[in-house]
Amino acid sequence: MEGISTVIPMTIIVLIFFFIVRVATIILKLTGMDERTAWFQSISAFTGTGFTTKEAETILEDRIRRKTIVILMVLGKVGVVSVIGGLFVSFGKGHVYNDLIKTAIILAFIFILYRIVAFRRFSQALNRFIEKKVVAERLVGQKTLEELFHLPKGYGLAQLTITAESREQELTLAQAGFIQKDILVLSIERKHKLISFPHASDAIKQGDKLLCYGLIKNIRSYA
Repeated sequence: MEGISTVIPMTIIVLIFFFIVRVATIILKLTGMDERTAWFQSISAFTGTGFTTKEAETILEDRIRRKTIVILMVLGKVGVVSVIGGLFVSFGKGHVYNDLIKTAIILAFIFILYRIVAFRRFSQALNRFIEKKVVAERLVGQKTLEELFHLPKGYGLAQLTITAESREQELTLAQAGFIQKDILVLSIERKHKLISFPHASDAIKQGDKLLCYGLIKNIRSYA
């Protein structure tokens, strides 16, 4: 019982830090960053391991990304101090056997947390919950358009995200008027499904990511 009571603060700290990193990942994702890259950047900033030059440039060019990374770095430093302090408080005051029990409890908690996070449905539900809260609190607006490649004369490649506010959801590509605006939709990413070279009759759903080629100003009119 004593072992559990002394380990509880430690496990709470781990849980809080996990939630902080997850919220930061969602915020970076809403700025237009790929989810895996956002997760990697959040972990890197929080743990102080750094990140590559190219990825650092994508952080520096956006105000919300910079602010998020700075907060993670500060909280990461506080986290290291908290964990070390928690270890001193929880361990070394009793028998070695008790310390082993406490270590086993912490490792078991971390393993259970990892298994829960690895469960795809839970992870997706948690991400949706956090994303709705972040948008509702106006911490960051959802970025619907990300320019991927810009060519001379205004043409380029861009990814258009369909949100709940998008007028195009539940319309077909033809009804949405992409062809009339000389926009070629190369693919539709829908959850874990990729529709390559979609037809004009294919419907657009909320959450879809459309890879578009055409005049950037025309694509921007859908954002």
